[in-house]
Amino acid sequence: MLARLGAVLGLATLAFASFAAPPNPPDPQSVVVVWQPTRPGNAFSFFTEMTRTGGSATPLQDFTVAAQLVAMNGAGVHQWAFGLATEAIALPGSRSILVGAENAAINMEPTNVYPKIANNVVFKNRFDGAANPGIPMNANSIAYWITAQPGTGFERGLVFDRDALLATSGRPAAIDLSDIPDERIGQIDLIRIRKDVALRYDPATRQLVLHVGP
Repeated sequence: MLARLGAVLGLATLAFASFAAPPNPPDPQSVVVVWQPTRPGNAFSFFTEMTRTGGSATPLQDFTVAAQLVAMNGAGVHQWAFGLATEAIALPGSRSILVGAENAAINMEPTNVYPKIANNVVFKNRFDGAANPGIPMNANSIAYWITAQPGTGFERGLVFDRDALLATSGRPAAIDLSDIPDERIGQIDLIRIRKDVALRYDPATRQLVLHVGP
């Protein structure tokens, strides 16, 4: 694996770098890698490549995961836990395209009809394989949360570029709720404009209605 990684990094023209201590040293319990590339070329703080060359005879039985990062708080610990936190920063004087995280699904097989999912947002209430506790435990859960520091914010919340939506058969969908049965989708606020104002779907009339609560 290390030899393969070294070859990949060599092909990527990894830049030389000077190592530096962080300006604000973290708590001694932390493990921190800080380095400052100083020459042209691609620079990777950490780079992995996994290529599976064998697996189970039954399709979709094996997982190939380049990285899994788990943050876990024990009983009695009521603190933040970030499974992964990424930041892309343009320091003063830098005009750069900033991408906090890029998740790409790359398919090179035209006969592969399995889903290609760039982001899979999963909420769990138990470890994989454990028994269902019988309650969702999802109070105040959020799949995507767009936030900003005071005094700033995003100009656009969700943007599709010119080539983003294309279907090989049928029509592409910007938002697809078709897998949700009617009896459940009728209980959903499709868009909650205010606490008491929401856009809903009426399963009986199959129409969108603006609901204004008391």
